[in-house]
Amino acid sequence: MGFQRVLEYFTLPRLLRLYIGLFCLVAVHQYLLLHQYNNYLMFARPFHNLLLDKSIYGLHPNLYEDNYKYSPTFAWLMGPFYYMPDWLGTILWNLLNTLVLLAGVWFYLSDEKDPAAQRRAAFLIIILEALITAQNLQSNNLIVGAMLLGLYFLRNGRVWQAAFFFVLCGFIKFYGMAAAGFFLFYPKKPQFILAMICWIALLGVAPITLIPLNHLLAEYQEWFHVIVVSKLGLQVSVMGIAQAWFGMAKTDENYRIIESVGATLFLLPFLRFSLWHNRLFQRRMIAYFFLFIIVFNKMAESPTYVLAVTGVALWWVTLTTPTQLDKLLLALVIVFTSLSPTDIFPQVIQKQVFQPYNVKALACLLVWGRVQYQIWTQPTEREQSITAAI
Repeated sequence: MGFQRVLEYFTLPRLLRLYIGLFCLVAVHQYLLLHQYNNYLMFARPFHNLLLDKSIYGLHPNLYEDNYKYSPTFAWLMGPFYYMPDWLGTILWNLLNTLVLLAGVWFYLSDEKDPAAQRRAAFLIIILEALITAQNLQSNNLIVGAMLLGLYFLRNGRVWQAAFFFVLCGFIKFYGMAAAGFFLFYPKKPQFILAMICWIALLGVAPITLIPLNHLLAEYQEWFHVIVVSKLGLQVSVMGIAQAWFGMAKTDENYRIIESVGATLFLLPFLRFSLWHNRLFQRRMIAYFFLFIIVFNKMAESPTYVLAVTGVALWWVTLTTPTQLDKLLLALVIVFTSLSPTDIFPQVIQKQVFQPYNVKALACLLVWGRVQYQIWTQPTEREQSITAAI
């Protein structure tokens, strides 16, 4: 009863205020108390090199630690943050990420039967993972929100706005643009393809306002090289599970096999052409996609799981009457995906069980399997009419 009252306390307006206030507060905490804001510096400081017409790639210890792995366009877009004091920049960066995330969920769920209830449920499911991203001053909340905004505009036939958000994602993280593939479900396909081409060209050449075109092309070439040779992440994914649970060797060949299996399983439901215009099928496929791009990602790390858990939230709101299995799977995601990295669990359990065995990925993998089952067993309109007639 006490837990139920806590949930009831978090009305939709209170949740929105909590997101904005808490996520800005953690930026202050990272800057003032922990002095851990290198991720933000790595986003904001490459603009300095653009101003000097120097390469934004490679090590620049005078500006930030680690290697910059994003596009020249993203460095150009972060220009306003370069001119801000770091304390203000970290707050506004988290605020921007939070507002885009909130807007994405809000608009994407705008045509639900009870959008207020669905938004509230989604925000409650996502909040812990979104907080982890905010604590790391990462861009994943922005990516999630922009992808959802793109899907919202695509669904409503506003292809130029949709293409903008997909292309924006692509210039930050490649997989963000993959959501554009859902244009197959909607009309205005030629117009959307044209819009994508125009936005890629426009945003792609935007940095020529600071550097010559030939230098910009060299920077893009270096960016692609950086992406190819990047070291693997912590592999909080199927790859990590296969290694920890089954002793799979860490080889490129094994990774490619798992990626190929995952991609095949993801693409096969698209063969159900008769369901492409079915609203429930579309929503399930989008949830399926958000889970897939993280669960089968060899670069997946804890802060990226806001995408996978958003997939869980999008799946959950498609359930008219959740079964006991559905409720169990959601509970597993909350406990073992979102709460496992927190101080609720002792460090010894985190370091000796959760981290080495990639427990964080396991619950999302189970939900991914559940969504796949629901996609394949969803009846077509013809099958529904036959059943109704009988």
